[in-house]
Parts: sequence; C-alpha cells; structure tokens
Amino acid sequence: MKKLLAPTLLIGLFPVGACAQFTDPGFEQGGNGWVMHCPEWAWPTSSSAPYGGNFAMAIQATSPDFTSCPSGDPGTGLWPPPPRFYQLLPQVTTADVVRVKFLVRLEEGIPVPIGSSVEVTAITVDGNGVLQTIPDPGFQVGEPLANWQEMYYQTTVPVLAPGQVFGIGFAAHTFGGGNGVVHFDNMALVVEGSGALLNAKAWLDGAYVPGANLMRDDLRTAGLIPASQPMSPPGAATTPVGGETIGTGVLGISGNNAIVDWAWIDLRFGQPVYPYETYAKRNVLIQRDGDIVDMDGTSPVLLPLKAGNCRVVVRHRNHLGVMSAEPLNLNSTPVLFDASATNSPLFSLPTPNTDAARKVVGTTRTLWPGDAWSLGAPYGVKYTGSGNDRDPVLYALGGNIPNSVVTSYHRSDINLDGKVKYTGVNNDRDIILQTIGGSTPNAVRYEQVP
Repeated sequence: MKKLLAPTLLIGLFPVGACAQFTDPGFEQGGNGWVMHCPEWAWPTSSSAPYGGNFAMAIQATSPDFTSCPSGDPGTGLWPPPPRFYQLLPQVTTADVVRVKFLVRLEEGIPVPIGSSVEVTAITVDGNGVLQTIPDPGFQVGEPLANWQEMYYQTTVPVLAPGQVFGIGFAAHTFGGGNGVVHFDNMALVVEGSGALLNAKAWLDGAYVPGANLMRDDLRTAGLIPASQPMSPPGAATTPVGGETIGTGVLGISGNNAIVDWAWIDLRFGQPVYPYETYAKRNVLIQRDGDIVDMDGTSPVLLPLKAGNCRVVVRHRNHLGVMSAEPLNLNSTPVLFDASATNSPLFSLPTPNTDAARKVVGTTRTLWPGDAWSLGAPYGVKYTGSGNDRDPVLYALGGNIPNSVVTSYHRSDINLDGKVKYTGVNNDRDIILQTIGGSTPNAVRYEQVP
C-alpha cells in the first residue's frame, strides 16, 4: 500500500533554491518547492501514474470552487481562476518561452460531473506576496479523463516589474453541479534558450580496457576522428546532422583526457514512452576517462535550453544508448549523469523488450557494443536474421573477402581500433555475438531507450 502524505502548506514566497525548472516535479519529496495556495483544496496523495513514483498532487474540483479560496486571496472571483497549487521560477525572466507537460486524471465524485477542465495559469508574485494571474487565452488546456493522460501548456513570460517573480499554477473545476478530485503527476518544464550545463560520463565497451579503467584512443592516434561531426550513417536517423567542429588542438591532447570518439546527447521532454518528445540533440566528445565534454575538449556540455526537467540519453554510433530513469533538473549549474556508475537509475523498456541496459564489467558498467546497423526503434544488436549487425561488417570489406582489413572511421568498427575486421584477432564480428549472449546467436539485445 502506498503511503499517503498529510496535507502540507509551504511557508514563504519562494521554493527551495532559485531555479528555472520544477523542484520535486513528481511530488516524491512531499511537494517540496510547491505552494498550496488553497490548502483545503490541494494536497499530496498517492499516485498510480505510469513512470511516476508513489505520490501525486490532488485538487478538489467542484463547479463553484473558484470562489472558495480564503477571503484574503487577491485572485478570488477573477478569471482565469487563482491556482490551487503553484511553483515560482525565480530565474525565469521577461520574454522567456516556458513549456509545461504533465499527467492528469479525474476521479469522479458524487454527484458525477457532466464535465471538467484543467487550467494551467502563468502567475506573478510580488515582494509583498501578492499573487496575480496573467490573462492567457490558452490557459484551459483540456478535460481530464478517468485514465492518466498527458497535457501541454506553453506561455511567454510578460514584462516583470521589479520584485515580481514568475510562476506556473494549476487549477481544475467541474461542470453541471458535480464534483471530483483531479490528480496531477510527472510535471515537466523547459525554458527555451541556452545555458543549462551537463556533466556526463560513460564507457564505450568496444574501447574499454578494464585493467586500466580507461578507453583506448586508437581512432585519435590514427588521425581518423573527423574534425566535424560526421553526417548520420544510413539507418541512424537519431544521430544529429553535422555542423559542429572540434576545437583547435583538442585532438592533439593525450592521456586520460584524450578524445576517444564523437557521441551525442538527447533530451527527452515529458513522458518517456511513445509519443515521447526529443526536445533537443547535442553533439559531444567522449574522453578516455569516460568524461563527456563539449567541443573544446574540457568543458561541461552546453545544452540548447535555459533550464528544464528532461530525461538525458547518452548515445554513440555503434553502441547502445542509455536514458536516465527520471528527469534531471537541468540548469546553469552542471548536473551529473554518470552512465558508468552501478547505482545510476536507468530507464527500462516494457516487456517483451526489457533487457540489461548496460554491460557489467567488474565494478563498473559499459555501453553495449555492436550496433552496426539499426533501421528503427527499438534499436538493438542482432547477429542473425533481417537487419542484423554482423553482415555490415562483411559489407564494409567488400562483401566476399572476410579475411581482409579496412582502415577507416566506420560504424562497423565495433572495437574502435580504426580497423574493420570480420575474422582473426580483434575482429568486430565476435563482439556482436558476445553482446547478444554468445550461445544464442538468434537473440537480440535491445537498447533500453524508447
């Protein structure tokens, strides 16, 4: 049985920390950062939301409830209605574009309502604590159903007076004299722009040397790493198109910070499963020590958003990617996503495609190697059958000369040594077989990213 939280009133004008993304977006911290504007109408409760935690936020929704807030509420009687709960976003500024996604459902009461609606409102709070709703013709975002559904809201921040802080609030009401309880969960927010930073780490198993706890940089020492992001390989439409260039001198750096290869980051906004939204992609570099860095070879990755709650995906051209289990609070302070750590929570696909997201190598974890040819989701590694990853290795050698070797920057170079080999020592074909289990050549290793 899920534990219920007692109704809570947060004291103070500002949520904990000055942020531009939702604090406690899943309400797992008891609503930390959220203000219950009308505590008799909003309270934390248990949750049954998919891909959520144990808790949600509930609103008592009845037809006349908009005039039921305490008499001191400066928004009483106004339309749009004052929010039942809200969160302030102190780092959001004038003209910022703010996007919100969330899950919602209606628990019908007695009498049963003939309809209901959810309102997401932009608000401001001044230095004296006076709350004002911002008129917005798009504030009424939809009618909640009995089952969880995702809703969406977008607004542009108006001109803020000195001392005013922008925020996002939530309300709900019913029609026809009935009542009910509207449940909210899995809040997600992005502020468009730039400035959020990410510290990430991962091991590419094809190049990983367990004894050294480093990856080989054979591609760099052979001069094979393209200075500009290569175009998407065939069948890999998820790869960002080229355009970014490695900084001058970066490929000349040796040692632990030497560059192993290109990789890329996806940012997933809202629900993790279809129809998911990939908010942005970002080309990155990965060092021998696993650090994922920007084009200057050392800095945290600058993301194409100002702030937000997004799941982070780390991907590589011939290794299976991984995705954070929960959204990360991305902002101007670098946030860590360590895909090599044993305790990093990662997303898993539902059955029948559930699989180990990473390879176990001693006390660390590496990305599965062998994705030489993927045509579409679910991505994975196959040794036999249609669309397998073994045949592209042979095709790279001409198709009928299995004992030859091609030196190239190629997707079929699974071990990232700069050579494509089908047979012999350090060949790329055997790695594909090992990834899918070795003894079951018709198995498939699925990437645990929708």
